[in-house]
Amino acid sequence: MILRDAATGKEYSISLPCLIGRGREADLVLDDPAVSHRHALLEGTDEQVWIKDLESTNGVWVNGSRISARTFLHPGDFIQLGQLKFLLPAPAVASAEQTVVLHVLERARVTPELDRRRLELIYDITTELPGSRDVMQLGEKIFVRCREYFQQDHGTIALFEEDGRLKPLCCDYQDGALPLSRSIVKRVLQNGESLLLEDALSSDSFKKEESIINLRIRSAMCAPLIYHNQISGLIYLDRNIPGAYSQSDLELFQSIAAIIAPLIENARLWSELQEKYADTMDKLRSTETRLIDTERVAAYVRLAQAMAHEVRNPLAALGGLIRRIARTNQEGVEQQKMQTMVKSVERIEAVLQEVDGFARLSLPEKQLVRMDLLVQEVLENCQEELRRKQVSPQLAVATANVMAPVDRQLMKKALAAVCREILFGIGQGSELPVRLQDGEGALEIRFGPVQDAGSFRDPFAPVFRDKPWCNSLFLNIAHKILLDHGGKLLLNTEGHGVLPLMLLISRSITVESEMQGGGAG
Repeated sequence: MILRDAATGKEYSISLPCLIGRGREADLVLDDPAVSHRHALLEGTDEQVWIKDLESTNGVWVNGSRISARTFLHPGDFIQLGQLKFLLPAPAVASAEQTVVLHVLERARVTPELDRRRLELIYDITTELPGSRDVMQLGEKIFVRCREYFQQDHGTIALFEEDGRLKPLCCDYQDGALPLSRSIVKRVLQNGESLLLEDALSSDSFKKEESIINLRIRSAMCAPLIYHNQISGLIYLDRNIPGAYSQSDLELFQSIAAIIAPLIENARLWSELQEKYADTMDKLRSTETRLIDTERVAAYVRLAQAMAHEVRNPLAALGGLIRRIARTNQEGVEQQKMQTMVKSVERIEAVLQEVDGFARLSLPEKQLVRMDLLVQEVLENCQEELRRKQVSPQLAVATANVMAPVDRQLMKKALAAVCREILFGIGQGSELPVRLQDGEGALEIRFGPVQDAGSFRDPFAPVFRDKPWCNSLFLNIAHKILLDHGGKLLLNTEGHGVLPLMLLISRSITVESEMQGGGAG
């Protein structure tokens, strides 16, 4: 009896019964740490052969399924012990039947003389197909090219899974998966040879098979797909008329199989790479979400610093005025000083009101909003302060895509907070350019002179540590709202005040977000 190593092709001649294992007492010793000392026992008669698992650690697998009892073996079956796979070859086919039905082409002696049509077919396959990275599309293109020459009725490309099972990859068959003849598959895989079937109904081995009868198969060709000296799968074509394919057709067919085998394997690896890339991106998005949450917590810490900063200034003014009043010991208070005290108190009250509203901010409920109109609305609401400071805003829209998924009220609050902080520090009679433009996966809203995007940083960046205007309560409110939208607020590292600054608003809608209405704001 012969066992063939499916990976190397090495054959082992054994006698039954045969003890297989890693120990010295085994009849067939396998050097594999995953194989037990007494792993399996092969037994049989002249008619039948079976295998039994001797309670091994990693089990015995036949055709991809782990066995639990004595299992009968058939030619063409795959046996896996540990990490090693073996093929049980089929016995030699009678020579009379081979000459009538089958023509076997050995890979070592393929020297086809191709005519012009065949050369064109080979040329088209070698120039067009290497650019295909999708496995299914590649299979469809292969069948389209083959049909121009072979005019097949059915076709299939099948690849081996890791467990040794043969899985159809692409079928040129309108009713779905093509039921392959088990006998054809075995004869192709047992020695890695291509097979030509001239007339299935003239062979006792094929004419009784259900797939042959149901599909009315008369002529067929099947060739192994060999990659790195291993059979990775097979390609199969058939027609329902006898004598449709000749020996020269088989030679051409095997040449095509040799060309497409690495193309299919590369496409399959590319598909796996894409799946792994998509999985990695999902993990990165999840990590990004956690980082945003962490950054949000840090924003609360900065909020406390901002509150102290905003409250400290008016309190200092009040304290100074009160000390001066105490030193002068006057009965009345001058009107100008009184107004200064009142304004300082009003500012404290406004800051505390903003803090109260900030603490109750809800998570955004997104809908598509026209951001140019929203920015225009916020600027119009600031007209009184703009006129008082004689500031002229200049809104420019440099993108056709002004829609963004945002919570309209929250984003309006963020823009209003930014404008309030800008107007607090901007000089009298200044210009205020406002520009909407495309960013990398986001909509950019820039306030102030145009600057290189590389000079903008997050407000929490170390470069702003000694710049007190970065502690502004209103900037922190805007930044927190933008973080909740998947965006952020960026400040200019070269500026000496809040301007210029940039808002990044994400255009993507996450799974957790919902589009409500989808109308413009």
